[in-house]
Amino acid sequence: MGSQVYRVSSNSVKIAAVLACALLAGCTSALSSRSVESIDAANQARGDNALAFQSDDEFGRGLSKTERGALSTAELQALEFGSPGKPVKWGDEDGPVSGLISVTQPFRVGQSSCRRFTHKLFRKSTSQQANGTACRRQGGAWQLVQ
Repeated sequence: MGSQVYRVSSNSVKIAAVLACALLAGCTSALSSRSVESIDAANQARGDNALAFQSDDEFGRGLSKTERGALSTAELQALEFGSPGKPVKWGDEDGPVSGLISVTQPFRVGQSSCRRFTHKLFRKSTSQQANGTACRRQGGAWQLVQ
């Protein structure tokens, strides 16, 4: 069996959020489509809040604001809805930059839900990898933990 790869677009993030909420009615940890839109807009505006950037200062150096935003949106998609063994993909494989984010099964640390992640960034002739563990903060945002 080969591993499956999911492609992320802003519409797929919104659809996934709505489906997750519908399937998990009453679950407070799933994002609403409005909050995904807000986070997506914030990611596109700032373009630098991905946990992969925080886990490795060299990771993603030289990416454009748009590429950083796409990476951040895909990372959020993976942390929120990703399945272990099914990487979330961003960017165009034939383009100058793309990436894959893989996550582990969620686990609990105290009251926090956490996931380990591996983010692979591909450029035409090079690749980079960032690894980390993220836990959901009280307000719902994911935070890198050491």
